[in-house]
Amino acid sequence: MEGKMNDFLRMCFNIITQIGPYLVVLLLLKYLVNLQQKRAKEREEEQKKGIIRTHYIIKTEKVLTMFFVLAVFLFGGATVASAIQQDDLLPPIGFSIFFIVSLIGSLNMIMWKLEVNGDEITWRSTFGRKRTFRFEDITYCEMKGNSIRVYVNGKKLFTIDSGVDDSEFMEDIERRRIPVKSYWANQHKKNRK
Repeated sequence: MEGKMNDFLRMCFNIITQIGPYLVVLLLLKYLVNLQQKRAKEREEEQKKGIIRTHYIIKTEKVLTMFFVLAVFLFGGATVASAIQQDDLLPPIGFSIFFIVSLIGSLNMIMWKLEVNGDEITWRSTFGRKRTFRFEDITYCEMKGNSIRVYVNGKKLFTIDSGVDDSEFMEDIERRRIPVKSYWANQHKKNRK
């Protein structure tokens, strides 16, 4: 009887450990979607009231950043542990690739920031380089998928990735009538020349 109970508990534990990561990812995605919907609703209410926010910050979601930082520690530890325990090089190399990707991703999510204060825009790159400019300095924006490339004096300054909520920034771009071009249309024109 006790052996069957242990087998049952072991089977339940295996099922939970196999399904657990998927549940965590689904819960994270649900949280992020709810957060974006809440912000969109707040923005919609502000627009109905005629409120135009002049100061806002565009960054990556904190929860997503925390998961990337956690991944750095997990994959870093797994890399060290597999290097110590394994005679084969494949597991440490595999874990180190994931470690490097999560390290670069977390560095980008922690450092990258776009702050708008009235007409002034302060952009901080992944590596800490800070630039301040104004909306009138932007020559045009380019849409590629859901990401936005911003050009100042004809040179690409930064890209707002598709995972970052950029709706307030795009409202400012539209309000100031800054041209927004399609990346694919521009590539088609370049190829025809």
